[in-house]
Amino acid sequence: MMGQKQFGLIARRKNQRPRARTLLDTRAYFMIFTLLCCLLLLSPIATDRHVGAQSGFPDPNANCPHAICGEVSPFIPMQSTEAVHMGLVWKRSSDTPKILFHSRFSEYTPNDIADPAIIDLAIARGAFSTPGLQFNSSLRDVLHGFDPFLGLGTNRSPDDSFQRLTYGGYLLRQGLSQAVPTRIVANRTMERQLLFDIAHPDAFKNTGKFHTSLLDENDFAMNRAAFAENGYSKGVFYNMYCNARTTLADGRVYVFGGHDMQSDNGLYKVNIFDPETETWVRRREPCTRSNWTKDPFGLQLFASNPNAQFYPGCDPRNQQSTQPSEPSDQKYARWYPSAVALPNGMILVVGGFDQDNSVPPDPNRAAKGRQNIPQTDTAFTASRVNQVVPEVYDPKTDRNIALENARMAFPLYPQLEVVEAGPRKDDWLVCTFDGEKDYGTEAIPGGAKFGIGGGTPRFTKGTTWCLDVLGALNDPNRNVPAKNHWTLVDTASEVRPYCCPTASEIEIDAAGHTVSHKWFMISGNDANGNQTGTVEVINFADANPHWEFAGNILQPLATTKAVLLPDGKVLIGQGVNRSPNCNVNGRPCTYEEREGLHFQMFDPVTGSVTKLAKTTVSRGLHGTATLLPDGSVFFAGEDRENLVRPDDPSFPLMTSYAGLLPFGDPDQGVPVGQLFFPPYLFKQDGTRAVRPVITNAPEDISYGGHFDIIVAGNPDQISSVVMLRSDHNTHSLTTGDRYVRLSFHQKGAARKGEIRIRAPKLPAQAVPGIYMLFVLDQAGVPSLATRVYLQ
Repeated sequence: MMGQKQFGLIARRKNQRPRARTLLDTRAYFMIFTLLCCLLLLSPIATDRHVGAQSGFPDPNANCPHAICGEVSPFIPMQSTEAVHMGLVWKRSSDTPKILFHSRFSEYTPNDIADPAIIDLAIARGAFSTPGLQFNSSLRDVLHGFDPFLGLGTNRSPDDSFQRLTYGGYLLRQGLSQAVPTRIVANRTMERQLLFDIAHPDAFKNTGKFHTSLLDENDFAMNRAAFAENGYSKGVFYNMYCNARTTLADGRVYVFGGHDMQSDNGLYKVNIFDPETETWVRRREPCTRSNWTKDPFGLQLFASNPNAQFYPGCDPRNQQSTQPSEPSDQKYARWYPSAVALPNGMILVVGGFDQDNSVPPDPNRAAKGRQNIPQTDTAFTASRVNQVVPEVYDPKTDRNIALENARMAFPLYPQLEVVEAGPRKDDWLVCTFDGEKDYGTEAIPGGAKFGIGGGTPRFTKGTTWCLDVLGALNDPNRNVPAKNHWTLVDTASEVRPYCCPTASEIEIDAAGHTVSHKWFMISGNDANGNQTGTVEVINFADANPHWEFAGNILQPLATTKAVLLPDGKVLIGQGVNRSPNCNVNGRPCTYEEREGLHFQMFDPVTGSVTKLAKTTVSRGLHGTATLLPDGSVFFAGEDRENLVRPDDPSFPLMTSYAGLLPFGDPDQGVPVGQLFFPPYLFKQDGTRAVRPVITNAPEDISYGGHFDIIVAGNPDQISSVVMLRSDHNTHSLTTGDRYVRLSFHQKGAARKGEIRIRAPKLPAQAVPGIYMLFVLDQAGVPSLATRVYLQ
């Protein structure tokens, strides 16, 4: 089967459906299955391991009506990197956005970090039928090539060039580094930051596969032309993983902080992507990166000095080697900060962690490597601090302003929300969640130990503090350390540190005034730290805003993805609950429930939740989701090796080993995306619904006035007009996304199809920038979006 998503101008046969599997298909699959089993039984690796293979995997929603469940697409290959950071980017000359995405090591290729020869050797020796991550042995660190189980013993010299020359010797083999090695050969030389052209005719081509393990080189070749490399070749010199990013009215994407060598170690950098040129604004190139280009793997260096620890004059532990200073830098290095576009065109950045890279890595790492023992950078990790000083970035000057007078501690990736605070354009605040003002004595100026683990206090209050950004900026004592300009609005019943998405919805009346401004927190943690499915809401338009219970999602889940839809509902999906205490209605969770495979729809009006179709892939903390202009939602991300769960009962690659139950093999994981088509796109018979159509709309709209659009047919078919801002997201953080419901009325004779719409009156209602404008008919079916610039 060849599937292709209907999207704007992309051609697709109307109401195309996957071909039904015939008896001949079934027999063919059985024959292939039998042949593979025989080959495996005859191979040397199968003599003591009974290996199963599966040549087909059915659509898990074949019997679920689209009008009730929605539709889940087969998997879309995402090429060389996981979309851990993902968002739309728009060119002025194009009505269709592209998707910019990346993961760890956005400035390198997989082959820079992982040895392809070791990957292929691991595959040849049975990696796909052996528990664990055999691909890890390919990473270029002190454990490179050490895997006695596969016959790669400690009698060989490791290639630790990447760890030694670019990573300062710090721990490499953890987290998303393990996602870099890949079985897809064509991806190994591609950069790890990509630009996905969703309007390309090949973009969503697929062969109808519903399990990650089944995708192969041919699948990845089908849509390769839709992906452009956007890393080092386009000006990316830094590892921007774990950054904060947001889009401003100029369409450019501003990226704050990131990953300098080991986890928790932050970047000072502000990187900027320009969608018009599809390149990055030039920053200073670190000597670690430039030397790697000149002498990859240090081949020339080690030929003259095998014991060299770094390129000449380029010690990675010297901050200037990995982050040469420049005026655009932040004052504080940040890893896992949050950023939000402000009504005045600037950007607020808060939170994030950092470590002291003058503290060396594990001194025994080389000796441990010879014994195949992982290193531990204990002293380096102990230097970690929580950055408590917010900064404001001014895009006109390309400079940052530290708000030393507005200190506050936050967990990783705190939630942020711009809030209207009065009738004037400068009457606004930025509200937060789980901030802690009483964080104790700072370990270093601007850096506290609060909430960083190791027995220190954590964020347990559920507080909503709001910052008067302009007040702090204009304070003559702005550079004097203080905890001013914050107002405590309320405290929620639950806490949500580093776990939970938000949904921001505003309704504006005919006079341009805010009728309601609701901020939803989806799932959370109770007083005992247990995961919940609680949804709470605060309405900032109330005279006395306070948190209220709004409902429950189907079950307790962490790191869910929440996407605002044109009909005002919230699509929730791809969360997990792997706690040993996970239960539903008093019974233990099934695999599907632990991995949150069912999508669900939350209705903010009623608080009800509806179970929808399900996926077959689990996406936890590193999964992402974004609304597309056709009203569908694109899910992607998560560590490659986590996309094939070792406890997945539906696809046991290994039928038995040492008495263990069947397992899937994580080495089979590859980056994939998936489309979800909400029920509003379907008629009751499962065919595609007829959409309302915007035939004419302005490209630019202004605050305080109105604008006109034309729709096909009679305007009385239109039930609502909404603007949606879809910003870049990561780690279930949806700061910057906003749904704005606008007041409208018919203009002139019905036959003309004209509608007059009230624009937002204040930038706090909808910050300047790019929005998707939808109209919905009386049945709740959305039009294709029209892009508008609000300024």
